[in-house]
Amino acid sequence: MGIEEIMDRLGHTEDRTTRNIYLHVSKELKKEASQKFGQLMKSLQ
Repeated sequence: MGIEEIMDRLGHTEDRTTRNIYLHVSKELKKEASQKFGQLMKSLQ
C-alpha cells in the first residue's frame, strides 16, 4: 500500500505525519527483504 492510501485512510493531510509514525515499519520490512534477497542470491551460486 502506498503512502497516499495510508494517509487517506488515517485522515492525515501531511505525509510527514504518516512517515513519522509508520516509517519504522517500512525500514524493518526493507531490511527483511534485503536479507531474503541476499539468501536467494547465495543459493543461486
